[in-house]
Amino acid sequence: MRIVVVLFLSFFVCSQATAQQKYGHIDSEEILQAMPEYKALLASIERKQKEFEASLKGMYADYEKRTKELQELSGGMMEAVYEERTKELAKLQQDILAYEESAPERLGKLQNSMMKPLNDKYLKMVNAVAKENDYTYIFDIAAGGVVYYPETGDITALVKRKMGIN
Repeated sequence: MRIVVVLFLSFFVCSQATAQQKYGHIDSEEILQAMPEYKALLASIERKQKEFEASLKGMYADYEKRTKELQELSGGMMEAVYEERTKELAKLQQDILAYEESAPERLGKLQNSMMKPLNDKYLKMVNAVAKENDYTYIFDIAAGGVVYYPETGDITALVKRKMGIN
């Protein structure tokens, strides 16, 4: 009889402990892409990328112009002047390569700095929704870290509603 009571109490305690756990999941990509600030961020990054491309195009045009001038004038130019211009062209070529290599990194840093406030905002709302709805854990399915999640636990719509976006 004692064993039955102990088993019953153990089952009751275990079922109460698991009943208090509430799990949910979100799709952070869906939330971020629905935010007006994210759309503005993408437009800003695209403008900056076009600025980098225009600068690079100008650098290439300058390089080609100087190379052509050097080739045309090389016969009537003093050797010291020719060597100086050749060094200038080599320096310009190095500058172009350095600019090409640094542009993606600079764009990435800009994007990361602009994304931080958006991430902070949506995470604040996720925490608020989770607390208001008594969730113990919320998993982000966009990150790909969760293999299984119950369909009834998706709070993406609740977070978007809390943020005032569709």
